[in-house]
Amino acid sequence: MNHALAEEVCKERIEELRGKMVSAAKQYGMSHPLVLRYSQELDRAHNKMLKLNQPQPFIWSQPVYERL
Repeated sequence: MNHALAEEVCKERIEELRGKMVSAAKQYGMSHPLVLRYSQELDRAHNKMLKLNQPQPFIWSQPVYERL
């Protein structure tokens, strides 16, 4: 999956979870276990999105002395 597609999937999941969490909070109250579960899932989805947007470290494919 390419980066743009993965990012779009994450955004859609975040919006889906946010909607479910808000609906559950209105129906059951903010401290209901279902609301807390949606909040945790939302946190995980957001963290995944942040990880996708983090610059990746450069990894040398061969030792420096072999490239000279």
